[in-house]
Amino acid sequence: MILIECKTVKESGYNKFSSVSRQMKSYTGLAKAKDCKIIKSLLIAPDFSDDFINDTELEYDLNLSLIKASSLIKILEGFKKSKKHKLFPYKLLMRDVLIQEDRIIKAIGK
Repeated sequence: MILIECKTVKESGYNKFSSVSRQMKSYTGLAKAKDCKIIKSLLIAPDFSDDFINDTELEYDLNLSLIKASSLIKILEGFKKSKKHKLFPYKLLMRDVLIQEDRIIKAIGK
């Protein structure tokens, strides 16, 4: 299972890593209680502060990556243009702390 948490502009809490990580750890605990294994956690938000990114790099329990909402839209557009893939190659989302759309769009465009 891939755990995805989305934050909006209206929610100011996403800029505090401690509150987001507590929330996502809670979700992970609920999933484990249902015998689900979370292989990756993604946090989608309009933007991330440098402090938030640095705190995410130090968090190893969640296997968390960050993705800007604008990057996700660009990735979707790149995937729609791709003639090679019928299914999205989700493993491209597994590597980085801050997911860069350029790298993913380039990979799905090959």
